[in-house]
Formats: sequence, structure tokens, C-alpha cells
Amino acid sequence: MEIFSTFIPSVFNDLHPKEDYFVISKKYPIFAIADGVSLMVNEGEEYPKISGAGEVARIFCKTVIFEAEKRFDNFSERDLKEIFGVGNEAVKDYNVSQGRIEDTINYWDVDLFSATMALVVLKDNRIYWMSLCDCGVVVFNNGKNIFQSPNGWENFPKDWKEGKSDKEKVIERHRDYRNAVKDGKLVGYGAVNGQENAIYYLNTGVLNVKEGNKVLLYTDGFENYINLKEFIDIFNVWPKNIEEIIKNLVNDKGREDLSKYGREKSLIAVSI
Repeated sequence: MEIFSTFIPSVFNDLHPKEDYFVISKKYPIFAIADGVSLMVNEGEEYPKISGAGEVARIFCKTVIFEAEKRFDNFSERDLKEIFGVGNEAVKDYNVSQGRIEDTINYWDVDLFSATMALVVLKDNRIYWMSLCDCGVVVFNNGKNIFQSPNGWENFPKDWKEGKSDKEKVIERHRDYRNAVKDGKLVGYGAVNGQENAIYYLNTGVLNVKEGNKVLLYTDGFENYINLKEFIDIFNVWPKNIEEIIKNLVNDKGREDLSKYGREKSLIAVSI
């Protein structure tokens, strides 16, 4: 088994703090990745040098890796949701410690610190996976995409009527659609922030894998790369200078379209 991981900062703002985080277990083939949801700041205010969203991504990854390690010998699919619950509770504790609870937030500049996430446990020729929102898991076989987790926005209303201003749009999205469940149905999107309803948006599963398969965990900055042949081919070949080749591709694609390819991004790739 070979493992490659990388973090590539956003090209839009070099002063923006890191909000992606990933952890690779030193004991077992367990991998976690998370993307802290960007914070909102009022006009004239500086973005925090240490992001609470980035801290939530770190806390969640470390918590779920530790929890998965404890369960590894007897791991089963049901452990996925239980592990997520432990991680989500740790995020809740952090939000509470920062004075961010439902009664104190305004869904704008004072909001729950949140993150999206993905996790993979590799055991007995299976991957046990989970993902939330737009962090994802993809599996390639001989350069062909044979599995990809949902993108997490499938329950967000397509006819959503946005607010009048950008601020109103954000407040409405956070207040009315984040981890929202109405009449027993999912009506929004999921985020790890300590809210109990987040678990209803969690995608989980088990997939058989074999030697030669490539498993990738990624934050949304890599989402637009997943279907690029030149990106997939890198992992099919798995060259010794894989990091250099990926960074060159990211630079080239960034020059082509910054909005699609230039965002902060993290990746864990596993060659089985």
C-alpha cells in the first residue's frame, strides 16, 4: 500500500488561514479529511488569523481517527455513524467553549464553527467510508471511476429563493437549510458543527476493493479535478515525483480557471 497526501493553499488570498485538515493514522489504514467552512466577517474587519472553522476541522479529524483506531479490530459499518457522533460532539464542545450556541449566534459573523468531512477505514479488502457535504471519497480501477460519494447538495432546494443581499443569503442558508429536517425529510445540506441533525445528512457505506485500486479522499477544492483524465492518470501510474506533477497540474489548471481550480484543497490518495 502506498499513501500520498497534499495540501495546496488557495491562490485567491495568501493571508487566509488554513482551514483544511487531514489525519492519517499511524497505527492502521484509517484516513480522515475535513474542510472548515469559511467564516463571514463584516466590511472593514480582518479575517481571523486562526480560524475557528479550521480548528473544528482539526478537532473532528483527530477525534474520529482516535475513535476508529479503538474499534479497528472489530470494525463494522455501524461504527461509522457512532464515530461521526463522537466527532460531532467534540465539535459541539468546542463551539460551546467559544460561546457559540443557538442562543448567541446570528448566522453571520457570529455563527457555529462548521466543517465538511470524509473518512475511510480500510480493512479486509473493504473500505468503510463516510462523507458529509462536499468532501468526498472516490475509487478508481485502472483509471476508471468505479465509485464516488454523493456531493452533499442533492437535498438543497433547486428552487431556493435567495435573499435580497449577500448577507441575507448567507443568514438564510445557515439558519434555514444547514442540517435542516422538515416533516422527517432532508431539506438542506449537512455540516459538522455539533447540531444533532447533522448525522441525518451523513453518507456511509462499505465497498469491496482489490489490489491496484486507488482510493482518494478530497476536500471540495479538488472536486473539479476528479473527472479530469490527466488527474486520474497521475494516480493510475503513481510516479515517484507524484507531488511535483500534481502541483504542476494545479498551477496549469489554476491559470485556466481560478474559480474552478484555484481554491484551497487537500487530498489523501491510497494505492492498494
